[in-house]
Amino acid sequence: MDSSTASAGNRRASGRTRLAAPLYQLITQRLTEEIRTGVLPVGGLLPPEVELCKRFDASRYTVREALRTITERGLLVRRPGAGSVVVAAEPPTAFTQSVKSVEELMNYPPDTFRENVSNRLVVADKALAQLLCCEVGMRWFRISAIRRTQSSPDPLGWTDIYVLPRYSRVVEAADHAQTHVYQQIERLFGEATARARFEIFASRIPTRLARPLKVASGTPALTFVRRYFGASGENFENSVTVHPERRFTYSMDVHREPVRS
Repeated sequence: MDSSTASAGNRRASGRTRLAAPLYQLITQRLTEEIRTGVLPVGGLLPPEVELCKRFDASRYTVREALRTITERGLLVRRPGAGSVVVAAEPPTAFTQSVKSVEELMNYPPDTFRENVSNRLVVADKALAQLLCCEVGMRWFRISAIRRTQSSPDPLGWTDIYVLPRYSRVVEAADHAQTHVYQQIERLFGEATARARFEIFASRIPTRLARPLKVASGTPALTFVRRYFGASGENFENSVTVHPERRFTYSMDVHREPVRS
């Protein structure tokens, strides 16, 4: 083989090396660049997955992996039934919170307690199933309570705690009003929390809670949804807490870190 042939062979090999990146990464780069330059504008929708598959001659799995990567970078929000919405042209600055336990995330003052109002079995209708991310018709044992503090006459909020019916005896625990229910379940039944998920969103006081919370119906509120999962992945407890405005402040310390591509 002469030197010119060898050189051409090396160029072809080099080209193959450059093209060896997984297809989903190439799709990620192309869509990210189009978002950055405004070809895909902020507030707009990405083309449907089917169109992206045709455009890039890729499988739906490959396209979804690219969209997942772009979503993790903070450029997209994927909404079931609505598609992928562009929410930023550049990756946002990342701030992280370091916590050692679930208790640190609760952030309630140490003198708070629950005052139980009612306990009963309920069956999830469509609205409750959507809130709890469970199937319609699923049975839960609901513990409804007002959260109070020794230092204020006004309630901090209303909490509906939904546990699997087999754990309903937690209401009989002597320390039930002061101890987190997931801790009682672990102590009484051996169901340890392997994972917890927290959601916070703005809401309004529903009519049924206006009187017990001593506020007008429809006034602004902050709602917390906490989900607890066992080692098997089963969701064994959900709590939904509604705080009237200015009754409770959720705060955290965060540390700035670079965003990794």
